[in-house]
Amino acid sequence: MTNYPVSFFVFKRPKSTYDFLVRMHEAGIKKIYVFADGPRNAEEKILTDQVRSEINRFKEDVPSVSLITNFSSTNLGLRKNIIRGLNAVFMSEDAVIILEDDTQPSSDFFAFTKLMLSRYKDDARIMSINGMSVGGDYAGYSYGFTKYPQCWGWATWKRAWDEYDPTMSDFSDRSWYKVATSQSLSTLLRWYFQNMFKLVKYGQINTWDFQWTYAHLKRGGLAISPSVNLVTNIGFDSAATNTKIKHPGVSNRPPSKLQLPLNHPPKVVENLSISKRIENNFYKNPIAILGLIRQYLFWIWGKYAHRS
Repeated sequence: MTNYPVSFFVFKRPKSTYDFLVRMHEAGIKKIYVFADGPRNAEEKILTDQVRSEINRFKEDVPSVSLITNFSSTNLGLRKNIIRGLNAVFMSEDAVIILEDDTQPSSDFFAFTKLMLSRYKDDARIMSINGMSVGGDYAGYSYGFTKYPQCWGWATWKRAWDEYDPTMSDFSDRSWYKVATSQSLSTLLRWYFQNMFKLVKYGQINTWDFQWTYAHLKRGGLAISPSVNLVTNIGFDSAATNTKIKHPGVSNRPPSKLQLPLNHPPKVVENLSISKRIENNFYKNPIAILGLIRQYLFWIWGKYAHRS
């Protein structure tokens, strides 16, 4: 099995940084790219300095792992750090496993992503591999396919990342109508994504992952979803950048054991039950919808207030 590298994005969680690096080593990872964001203030500098110390401690303790580090002296923010980091990694790598410091992987996560990266490396229909699972009817198979990428522990190929446009330069109401129609999205989902993508494109939401979802929907690409959850998001806390509000369907979701060898689905086709579970947990729920409305109204109010 090909030993794919990991891109590890860290900020101000020193307690988990060393442990996560050890998990990667124990899973047989031989190369790790670490992108450490810088502090926004003096208080955060204490934590980011501790993160750097933990990374250097691992480098000394485990010299067999090739650790390529990038320490930012200033705060880039999650969006810029991830986009810049993955662009740099794909200058020299064909595929990579991606983790942030708030996504705790199980040992099976690495085995699963390695197998999937190898099996589907030449299948242009597959754009990414999810580590998180929120359920669905997998019909006894070890994984299924969905149109929705999940970025709490994931993997992808350079060929797919080349489709990523952080500015969503070709997005418009007209182009979105064509995409939404081709994906047979419900009226609510059409409305939700149309307005969310507008907020992202015009800089009202400083994120990177909705652009990745847009790339999948636009290209008709699929993400692989494991039948059991392989990543726990531990980031619903005061150190979080975006995940401040806990949701019972996704926060601190425990991992399960993946049964090997894998039972592969016979066809590469979207499993609608998986997609519906993702929609209900991430998009078609009061937290997501009310959050969108709040952001959109704030944007509109700001535009008119500026004119007056």
